[in-house]
Amino acid sequence: MKNTLTALAIAAAFAGSSVAMAAPAPQQAAQNQQMAAQQQNIEITDSMLEKFLAAMNAVQKISSKYAEEFQNAQDAEQAQSIQQQAQEEMIGAVNDSGLSPQEYNAIVQRVQQDEELRTRLEAMTE
Repeated sequence: MKNTLTALAIAAAFAGSSVAMAAPAPQQAAQNQQMAAQQQNIEITDSMLEKFLAAMNAVQKISSKYAEEFQNAQDAEQAQSIQQQAQEEMIGAVNDSGLSPQEYNAIVQRVQQDEELRTRLEAMTE
């Protein structure tokens, strides 16, 4: 369960960064509101959760891979470059799992807000 919560924290960080990178600031607020409304309407199936777990594990590995490199960056420009490279790999991993980044982000946010969904997800990791 601790690993699941750690992975969810990493997933949440990814969700926030991918949304922020995807749209300029004025569009971001509107997009976030639209995503929040859509999240409430999406039925999250066990199949989607299985894909999410695969994506989340891949995202966690990528995050770990780049963490030390990011911390040792010589300047902000290098840190940004490392972050962008990691983010591109994370997006690729999410796509490879069979989810879109938007679906992944929606699941992250729903899991954080919906205790029943979080319990389903944790049961799948046991």
